[in-house]
Amino acid sequence: MLDSVKNIRAVDRKGMMSLIGKMPDHLSEGLRRGRRTGLSKFTSKNIVICGMGGSAIGGDLLKAWLTDSCAIPCEVIRSYAVPSYVGNDSLVIVASYSGNTEESLCMLEDARKKRSKIVSISSGGKLADVASASSIPHARIPTGLPPRATIGYMFGAMVGVVERVGAAKPDKQVEESERILAKISELCGPAVPTLDNPAKKIAHEMFGRIPVIVGHGASAPVAKRWANQLNENAKCLAFSSELPEMDHNEIVGYSSDPRGKGFSIVFLDKDAGEERMTDRIEATIDIVRCHAQAHSIESSGSSPMSRMLSLVMLGDYVSVYTAVLNKVDPSSTEPIERLKTILSKK
Repeated sequence: MLDSVKNIRAVDRKGMMSLIGKMPDHLSEGLRRGRRTGLSKFTSKNIVICGMGGSAIGGDLLKAWLTDSCAIPCEVIRSYAVPSYVGNDSLVIVASYSGNTEESLCMLEDARKKRSKIVSISSGGKLADVASASSIPHARIPTGLPPRATIGYMFGAMVGVVERVGAAKPDKQVEESERILAKISELCGPAVPTLDNPAKKIAHEMFGRIPVIVGHGASAPVAKRWANQLNENAKCLAFSSELPEMDHNEIVGYSSDPRGKGFSIVFLDKDAGEERMTDRIEATIDIVRCHAQAHSIESSGSSPMSRMLSLVMLGDYVSVYTAVLNKVDPSSTEPIERLKTILSKK
C-alpha cells in the first residue's frame, strides 16, 4: 500500500504530504516575517504565547527551545484569558492561523487591558484587523492551508519575534534545521520504498495499535505534536506522555494490563539527554514490553532546534502514511468543523 505513490495520492487527495515537504521553506519564510514585525528591543519579565490547536503547538516548541537559551520564563496558554501575572512588562504573542479563533481573540483583548507588549501572528481574519486598528505589530503568514500544516511558519515567526525583542539568538540553528528538514523530506517522501523510508516503517509498526508517543525535555512537545497529527491526519486515537513523570504512574498499567498489547509506545530521542535519562528510557522500554509494543526513535542534527524539528517532520510524515493505511483523507477534520457549527449557534 505505502510503496505505491498512486495509492498514496488517491488517499491524500488534497496534498497534505506535499505540505509537509515544504516545512524547511515555511520555517525560513516564517522567520523573515517574524523579524519584519517592527518590534524594538524589549526587556520582558515573561513571554506568554496564546493560541489553540495547530497554532499553539508552535508555542510549545518555542518554549522548549527557549528553555536552555533564555532566562525569561515562557508559557503557552490555551484558554479565554491570560494569567493574572501578565502585565505591562509581559511579551504576549497571540497566534491564530485563521485569525478568527474565539479563544485567541479573547486572550488578545485581555492582554490589551493589561497593557502588555503584544504581537500577533495570523493569515488574516479578525486578529489581523484588530492588530491593524490598534497598531499592534503583526506577522502575516500565507492563507489557504490547514492550520496544522503551518507549523514551520508559526514556529519560524515566533523565533523571529523573540529574536527581534532580544530575548534569544537563533544563530545558525535555523540554517542547520533547514538542511536537516530537507534531508528528511528526501528520506521520507512517497517515492522512497518502505525498506529505506523511516516514516513508512514506523507507520507499519504502529498500524492496528493505539500509539502513545513519549517525550522528555525538548521532545515532550514533539510527542504532543505526533499524537495530535495522528488524531487529525490519521483519524485514530493517539496519546502523548512525558518522562520521567510516566515512570511514576503509567508504567504500572503498561507492565500489568494485558490490554497493553493494543498499544504501540514510541519513545523519542532516547540518546539526546543526560546519561541518566537514556538509562531510564532503556529500563522503561524493557518493563513496558511485557505487554505493549515499544521502540525508540532518534532525532537528527546537532542543535536543539534541528533535533526538535527533525522529529516534528518525521512525525508529520508518519501521520499521513498512517492515514493512507487507514484509508482516510488526512486533510479532513469534519468533527472539529461540526463542533464549531454547534457552538456558533449557542
